[in-house]
Formats: sequence, structure tokens, C-alpha cells
Amino acid sequence: MITLLETLVEGADGAYASKQDLRNLEHVMSSWSERKEAYLAIEANEKSIIDRAITAIQNDKIFSDTNRIDPAMLERCCRDMTLTLRCYALGMLLQDEEMLKDRFIYWQKNILQAMGLSNYQGARFVYESICAELPNEQSKLFKPYFKVGQEMIAAETSDLN
Repeated sequence: MITLLETLVEGADGAYASKQDLRNLEHVMSSWSERKEAYLAIEANEKSIIDRAITAIQNDKIFSDTNRIDPAMLERCCRDMTLTLRCYALGMLLQDEEMLKDRFIYWQKNILQAMGLSNYQGARFVYESICAELPNEQSKLFKPYFKVGQEMIAAETSDLN
């Protein structure tokens, strides 16, 4: 929505907004109520979503009894997943993939490089938790933003290899 509004303002530049820009804005506004409800549900269920994601990570097959996540790493992972969840949720609320890309790439790229990660899966666990915690119609609203983020993560992490 932010990107759409910026485009509308820049495109009008002393003139009236185009009919297409007005249709695009109307389309975005028509789903506001559903997106707001999904956003509020994510906020209300944040702790259970993140707790479920952390449990899934701990139970994932890549961690054996001898290769458990240490508490400091688990705390960072929890913090990072919470920030990821909030960023995706804001992108969904504002229906703005470009804003999500800008915020997500900047933040996540730095995190991945600092941690030396080439196969980040935290967002996948968050998405699976959202699907388990929220009604289907709300998790469906979240899916396109998760997909955009996953595509960007795959592109960014391939640059790290």
C-alpha cells in the first residue's frame, strides 16, 4: 500500500491520479478488513506461533541428540523469527511486497552474512506455525508474503555460497 501510494503521488505529480491507479488503490482497500484481522490475529498469537516454530526447529531431523541448539543460539533464533514474523505481517497488512522486500533484504541479508548461514529455514518454521495457529483464510493472506521472502532468501543465500 505504501509503495502503491508513493506511485500514485509520483504519477499524479500536479495532475489527477489515473483511473488505473485509482482501481489499484480501490482493490487494495477492498481487502483491508481481512488483512487487518489477520494481522491482529498474528499479533495476538505471536508467542504461540514462535514457540511452535522453536519447538519444530528443536525437533527437526538436522539436530541429533549430540547436535542440539545451544541456548544462546536458540535465543537469537527466537528473536530473529519474531522480527521476521512482524516484518511479513506488516507487508501483509499493507499489501506491499516492495516494502517487505526492502525491509527484509536489508535486515535478513545482514543477519545471514553475520551468522554465515547458507540454508536459512527459520521463516519456513514460522510459516508452518502460522498455518497451524491461525484459521486457513488468515494464513492464506500471509502465504504470498512468505513466498516472496523465501524466494529472496534463496537468492541471497546462494550469493553466500
